[in-house]
Amino acid sequence: MEKPIVSINNYESSPDSLAKAIEEAKGFEKLQTKHRVLIKPNLVGWDPVYPIAPYGVYTTSRLVEDMVILLKDYGVKDIIIGEGSAPRGKKKKDQLVGTRLIFSALGYPYLLKKYGVRLVDFFEEPFEAVEIEGISLNVSKAALEAEFMINMPVLKTHNQTKLSLGLKNLKGCIDLKSRRLCHHESISLDYFCSLFVEKISPSMTVLDGIYGLEKGPYYLGTAHRMNAVVVSRDPLAVDVVGAMMAGFEPSTVEHIAIHAKRNNRSLDLDSLSLKGLHPNEFKRSLKWDYSWREDNTGPRNWDKLGVSGISIPKYDQTICTGCSSMYNPLLMLITSAYKGKPFDGIEVLTGKKMKSSPGFNKTVLFGNCMIKKNRKDPNIKEPVYIKGCPVAMEEIIGQLETIGLEPDVSFFARFRESLTKRYRGKPDFDASHYFMPGATGKNA
Repeated sequence: MEKPIVSINNYESSPDSLAKAIEEAKGFEKLQTKHRVLIKPNLVGWDPVYPIAPYGVYTTSRLVEDMVILLKDYGVKDIIIGEGSAPRGKKKKDQLVGTRLIFSALGYPYLLKKYGVRLVDFFEEPFEAVEIEGISLNVSKAALEAEFMINMPVLKTHNQTKLSLGLKNLKGCIDLKSRRLCHHESISLDYFCSLFVEKISPSMTVLDGIYGLEKGPYYLGTAHRMNAVVVSRDPLAVDVVGAMMAGFEPSTVEHIAIHAKRNNRSLDLDSLSLKGLHPNEFKRSLKWDYSWREDNTGPRNWDKLGVSGISIPKYDQTICTGCSSMYNPLLMLITSAYKGKPFDGIEVLTGKKMKSSPGFNKTVLFGNCMIKKNRKDPNIKEPVYIKGCPVAMEEIIGQLETIGLEPDVSFFARFRESLTKRYRGKPDFDASHYFMPGATGKNA
């Protein structure tokens, strides 16, 4: 069997660095000018209220534009940039949400105007049910019908699956019902992430490692300039290389290992034909997990603050993306409500399978899934329902106030601002890699 070619290069200039990597990987070998090409970046969502530092969180707009330039130079006319960034909260009249919001925030309409590409929100298009290993998932028809799909993930860690590279980036091609299914009580998220590529088949994967993100996948993470671009027609090969760059043995990343085993593939580097540089030249051990108290009652930094009288067991893989994005606001609001005295015996449960523990006066059920799971639990003395799918900030604040907590929203706002200040004025972090002309989201 011929070894998959993987090109690993420094990002030095646009679009030459990407062009070199694609040429070495023979990335356009099967591309025809008549093909309908879909570019799938990683655009995980945008917060219109608080600032977000984009580094390592999103595929760089710079690299996406480079790809468009190279496709146009090749002669391709039908180019789609598609993503399925889940909308959050109730949409108000004429309000941009989800994918459209992030397109606007980063300036993607500039690509439409300059190059004539189409911008597609998968949630505005039909989905088609497909069966993978006996599991039915609803997949974007735009992704299924693309004649040449280019998957453009980011080199970043993920607090539930260790890494979010090419295989996991394809999760953005399924609908909300299927995404909720992926956070199943008895089937791991990693197992689902190993399946997507079986039906959503990228013709080429481009790993954007200009920035690498630890403790991702969202704004809480810390970004590092890594200047890497990895290209291959083989999706597993890119994830193997990306895992090594992030300091992981590929076999320890469960969804990568599951996919390799099911397809009888090796995860050894010598099973690949490497072009350009070696992964070790970029290697940086990126942390992925968050520290929790040994008794699993809250984040470890609560020990320093003296927070007591409350328990929030660590999140698991069953908490969906929508509610997980509100997990940190929940923690920060609880922390801001601590006034030096123990809370009155409160337990906070999240995800889909957590059960209450004895001895608590109040049990907060975070999200509709947790409410459904524990609504009739006779061991709960006083349930507190934080409703939503996903929950909203206002709902969190309101329900915490009903049990006597006084969360301070300004505390959370200051925390968010501090996250963006880390990068300001540092030459390694270039906002123009993300914000194109006309971008509305330059708040970081």
